[in-house]
Amino acid sequence: MKKIVVTLLSSCFCLSIGVVAQAQITLSKKIRASAVAPLAQSSYLAVDGKAGIAWIDARGKRKAYLSTPAELLDVRENIEVNYKGKLRSFDVAATVLLPEQQPALIALDKSGKKIIELARLPVPAFNIENICLSRDPANNLSMYLLDERGTAEHWLVLDAHGHQQVKKLRNLPIAPNSKSCSVDDTRERLFIAEEAIGVWAYGASVESSPGRTVVDMAAPFGKLSETAELVSAIPGGVLVFDGEQKELQVYRSDKLELLNSIAMNDVNEAEHLSARYDSAKQQLTVVMFDEGKKQHHELTIPWEHSPSQTIPALAIRSVTADAQTQVMARFGDAADDPAIWVNKNNPQQSRVIGTNKQQGLFVYDLQGKEVQHFNTGKLNNVDVRYGIQVGQQQLDIAVATNRDDNSLAIYTIDPATGALNFSGSVKTGLENIYGFCMYQSPASANATVKTYAIPNAKSGEFQQIELTATLDKNKTIIWQGKVVRRFFVKTQPEGCVADDQHQRLFIGEEDVALWTLGAEASASPVPELVLAAGDTLVPDVEGVGVYAGKEKSYVVVSSQGNNTFVVMDALPPFTVRGIVRIDLDAANNIDGVSETDGLEVSSVNFGGAFNEGLLVVQDGHKVLPEAPQNFKYIAWQKIRDALRLE
Repeated sequence: MKKIVVTLLSSCFCLSIGVVAQAQITLSKKIRASAVAPLAQSSYLAVDGKAGIAWIDARGKRKAYLSTPAELLDVRENIEVNYKGKLRSFDVAATVLLPEQQPALIALDKSGKKIIELARLPVPAFNIENICLSRDPANNLSMYLLDERGTAEHWLVLDAHGHQQVKKLRNLPIAPNSKSCSVDDTRERLFIAEEAIGVWAYGASVESSPGRTVVDMAAPFGKLSETAELVSAIPGGVLVFDGEQKELQVYRSDKLELLNSIAMNDVNEAEHLSARYDSAKQQLTVVMFDEGKKQHHELTIPWEHSPSQTIPALAIRSVTADAQTQVMARFGDAADDPAIWVNKNNPQQSRVIGTNKQQGLFVYDLQGKEVQHFNTGKLNNVDVRYGIQVGQQQLDIAVATNRDDNSLAIYTIDPATGALNFSGSVKTGLENIYGFCMYQSPASANATVKTYAIPNAKSGEFQQIELTATLDKNKTIIWQGKVVRRFFVKTQPEGCVADDQHQRLFIGEEDVALWTLGAEASASPVPELVLAAGDTLVPDVEGVGVYAGKEKSYVVVSSQGNNTFVVMDALPPFTVRGIVRIDLDAANNIDGVSETDGLEVSSVNFGGAFNEGLLVVQDGHKVLPEAPQNFKYIAWQKIRDALRLE
């Protein structure tokens, strides 16, 4: 054996690597294998198109065997599987059964020393070029199938509770002629090697938008040759085997930069690459099948990896949605901002009001069923308030910003039925009107309640507009708006909410911060910092809502940059209480939430799952199945429990 010693230094890794090159796995002569993956205790899982599927110990002896021919392989260890009514820990693997070319999930039963078939996927209408597994932070396990024509099918195979769930999640556009794939579960990155071009990183989460980042490219644009077609993700990095240069390239996955190249001169024709990380020994075991020599090469690489460097300081908790609205009529950036109208006489008959910035206003019941919609323009943000004095009566209203003419579109709400009616518009002096919220000042002995509309523009300007209404001789409502205050942020804002109880506004400056200032017209117009954009609140800073609880109030803000929601105290010093993400609920066919623009939250007892209140969020990317955007409903109790709130 030849040994080479390499020292690598970076902010994430400090490696003193003693590489044992060209060591070979000794397999039983009765076993052939086109793909081998290393497992714990120096054992291996092997698949072959003739010899079948074998679980092999370090001496090459079979521990278990399936005679089913198979090809391609990816493994995840210690996965909780609900098997025969009990939750058990298995090592599981994705493979493709032959001759049908049917993707399957198998498990290694350590106690019974047998290989179990857990699930089969439908046979695709294309030749499967390669497969890889992905485990999300909520513990859903999914499988990617590569079609070299330029698509990856993404399938759920095990849900977060270990139940077998074979459901197609989405089609992901990828590079044509893609040869292999591997997922870094911690960073949710899908690495794909494209023939003759290079290696790309995609978002592995089902909620990820299409798009890719270069890891490395073939010369002259990068350091690879045109035969770099094998990838294997490792904790904090990714391995790429370059067949022409006969080198194993080691990249760090946070900055996608090359750390080192390891010569593998004895490899003739590499076909499969697998790697396993042993955290106790802090080393990688790398196995590569050499089609030219019909043998496997094994490489042991010391690899210091600290999980704390890839996990946020404030842990992200997972919750799932309880309901979702019907989807919008067409794909594209449409659904934007919700509001919640509370039926005070019958809270279970309350309404969720959502904007469609390509069409108008949509109204839903608490089960997510559409009950009304209005084709009244490109509406962006919406809010509601109660008891607006109009003549001798009091009305509830919903108001939305209309980007067609920079106006406020106003709708009255029937307090008995929740039915909306378009009532008129109020012009604003803003250009490129955008975000919006409303505020009502408290009544006093000397003054009636005043209602304010607070729109903002892309320029950073906010206007506080006092809304009043009169009746003409035909009893038609005439709406007036008077600007009583202006305030500003330096760059583009959108999210805005008023905490009426504490006379405070919270406003989001998308790339900068969440700010606060007094809500009264006489208050200072200078915003004060609540939370700067960064690792906790990841830009864009989008929707903002206030949960007005009996004991405590909380601010919820959309951290769009990492598809999470930050929850903090609504009073100074605005302590952050936690972060939640809304994940896939496969059992109820409700996907997770990503790219959220607007949100609203209420502490009202709506009954059932929503007896402690309701969070409504816009979902910018709907899957399971793929469909236009919609809104998701989440019980506040789930958030309270996840973050241990008061």
